[in-house]
Amino acid sequence: MRQLFAFLILLTFLTLPTAAQQSDPYMDGYLKWDAGNYIGALEDFLAILDGTDADQWFDDIATLTGELYKVDELSEDGRNPVFSPDNSHFSWQEEHDGVTITRIARISGDEIEHLFSIDGVDFRFSPDGLHAVIMRTEQTSAINDLQQKLSDAFAARDRSAIIAARNELMYEQAVHTSMHLVNLSTGDTNLINTGGLMVRTPVFDSEGQLWFSGAEPGNHNRSDIYKMSVPENSPEKITDELGFYDAPAPIHNGELVLFNSSSSSPFPTPVNESRVTYDTPTEIVLHHLQNGEVNRWEGESPVISAGENRLAFMKDVDGESAIYSVELYVQSGDADRMVASPYPIQNPALSPDGSKLAYMIREGISWNIHMVHTDSETHEQLSFDIQHELFPHFLNDNKVLGMMGEARHRRSHIYDVETKKFYRLFHNNSVRTVSMENDWAPSSDGNFLLVVAQRGGNTIAPEQGVYLVRIGDRISKETLTERLQKNLDSERALLAKAEEMYDPIFADVEAATQEVNITRLYHYQKSLYDFGSKHMTQPGNQKASEYIYETLKSFGYEPELQWFNPSGDIETANVIARLEGTTHPEVVYILSSHFDSVQRSPGADDNSTGTAVLMEAARVLAQNPQPATIIFASLTAEESGLLGAREFVRVAEEDGLWAAGVVNNDMMGWTRHHRLDNTIRFSNYGIRDIQHSGAILFTDLITYDSRYYRNTDAHVFFDAYGDVIGGIGSYPILGNPNYHQTTDRLETINHNLVREVAKSTTATLMMLANAPSKVTGLEVSEGRSGRANVSWNRSPENDIDHYRIKYTDSTGNEHTERTTGTDTTLRRVDLSKPIFVVAVNDRGIEGWDWTVFQ
Repeated sequence: MRQLFAFLILLTFLTLPTAAQQSDPYMDGYLKWDAGNYIGALEDFLAILDGTDADQWFDDIATLTGELYKVDELSEDGRNPVFSPDNSHFSWQEEHDGVTITRIARISGDEIEHLFSIDGVDFRFSPDGLHAVIMRTEQTSAINDLQQKLSDAFAARDRSAIIAARNELMYEQAVHTSMHLVNLSTGDTNLINTGGLMVRTPVFDSEGQLWFSGAEPGNHNRSDIYKMSVPENSPEKITDELGFYDAPAPIHNGELVLFNSSSSSPFPTPVNESRVTYDTPTEIVLHHLQNGEVNRWEGESPVISAGENRLAFMKDVDGESAIYSVELYVQSGDADRMVASPYPIQNPALSPDGSKLAYMIREGISWNIHMVHTDSETHEQLSFDIQHELFPHFLNDNKVLGMMGEARHRRSHIYDVETKKFYRLFHNNSVRTVSMENDWAPSSDGNFLLVVAQRGGNTIAPEQGVYLVRIGDRISKETLTERLQKNLDSERALLAKAEEMYDPIFADVEAATQEVNITRLYHYQKSLYDFGSKHMTQPGNQKASEYIYETLKSFGYEPELQWFNPSGDIETANVIARLEGTTHPEVVYILSSHFDSVQRSPGADDNSTGTAVLMEAARVLAQNPQPATIIFASLTAEESGLLGAREFVRVAEEDGLWAAGVVNNDMMGWTRHHRLDNTIRFSNYGIRDIQHSGAILFTDLITYDSRYYRNTDAHVFFDAYGDVIGGIGSYPILGNPNYHQTTDRLETINHNLVREVAKSTTATLMMLANAPSKVTGLEVSEGRSGRANVSWNRSPENDIDHYRIKYTDSTGNEHTERTTGTDTTLRRVDLSKPIFVVAVNDRGIEGWDWTVFQ
């Protein structure tokens, strides 16, 4: 009886709501956020911030929805950020009219003080914050000729000519590059006389002496380490032995200097001369200047702790990657092995006090950050995500900066060594749009981080902003509240737009998307997967094209095998099926995915998932044709240079086929967690909004977006048809670590995610095919008395009811007019503002994108 009583008491305790369950309003919002119910989540978070628990949940809400710390925008377009050693100054590079300039600024409390701009690159600060050095290259006629030669070689796609021209150009630029001393108080510069040496990797020691690697232009059998007092003295050579030395790192007021020794020169060699190499290992050299003692360790990638008490470096030993460490100032100078593994190891990083060594290791499909305590040699793992976690850097002895993701979408995170917690550092504070980070420079005290990023998610534009993150300086409650309200307004507007957009065809789209079948999708993928690699050189390529052909034929299509010879005796084929439009068949939309894989991969995600989505959309729509024509283009040889897409466009041009819009899907079946989320990759904002809307209304898919198409088949379609591109792809945001690997296997695919993408794709195609296409030929000419004559081409659809024109008048008021013709006159128009035109059909469906004249 006593045991039964105790059990009942325990059962009662376990079934009672806990205090956390009863009083955790943040969890309610978080669950909605995680499910993609952003409107509900944002409403909950705003309510929390307006209540008595705001402080308790502030950090959680801020880091979930965007940035926790204050961020300053420094430049709309810059590169190569650098912090000064004393944390007082920082710099970045910008391009203006083909000239590279370096901008220098400093932090003054809450403000950023922009000091001056200097021509040149590779800016290096002195530790005392008084001077810097900058590199400048004289633009000689020979350099101009070689740049044109290189450009011509690229235009001709002549690989050997490209290599030769690039090597010639690099040598000529090295010979004509000089160092200049910068006065950080005035911005004045003075040429540093290095005696005609080619120079690289300059660095100051704590006493203000300048160190660099130098080589005589006519002597290609050595490079040396030099030091000099600037600007008055001449360079003093430190190295005596014949060899190639580079990357000096002065230590302890220049009493010691660390540098690299390698078998070949770090400087370019003229193309008409043989490159000198020595049969010597790559070494790290520590030179004691006072007594001439030299320590050498075989290895590479040396790092020194900020406290200058410990050295670490990489070395491969008997097929294993290893990291060795040396305690500096210890007489023996012995190197202790800290880490050794048969798995790849990279990027060692030391804490400022030298007590901890972090590194990245790839033991499975992804890189993770690990750490070893240098005294006890005990090991810990810092990161555990399925995505790559990379490039550790100690901000202080207990916090590590790292990057998560793959090259097209990396995000900075902070890892706490003691608690093992981590959080994202930089963001664009938007629910939907992906922010791309490309470069980072932390301050030596760990209180600031310079970030180069495409914060607006636009990777098509070349501009990259430069931002300063104030680590530890939290944003205000007002800033967070404003951010959440802005995102809530945006989400409500997106939902309202989706409902209005799809309303005329809602029932038809809902019925079609419900026909998408997960078993069929799995069957397509399994059949393609069983062919192994589908690279154009492998047997699986032709097997795949034949399977896609027969499957599309079974749906009632009359598919075409579009054969071509991309190289030598290799023969491969696109598979094309056409669903003829019922009302205006001459208006064509394309759904494309490539079915080939890289040579060593079975390509389950890249891109059997996209091919499966294409086939299931084709099946669902086969007996449900739309007003416009839809072409299903299953393309080959994407992994060999977008060759299938190029062949499709070539044949289409010969046949006079023009696409009003293209949806290109590539990789959509992998997720690193339970969420069914994926990225809309687009060039056209109208198609992007259709894709968001279709996902919201008809699927469980959670969609982000990135203006991205480069190096995919979508790039070929963009070049052919212009800004009419949309699509889904797991990169850049999800960063499948199996990308182009042998591990891209079927068991890594989330088939529920593939199903939801198939639904979204079907909904997108139906909306595009039912809406008027984008208006073309928009022209605006200025008339008399503030009037503007506006004209455009008649839309190709035969169900157009009228056109809408939006413009701003001379008093700043916005107007919308309608006309049934293809020209109109606008009165009192402000021609400095854009003019928009869109077609509307007789069912009240507005065109999927406004055409803009500005």
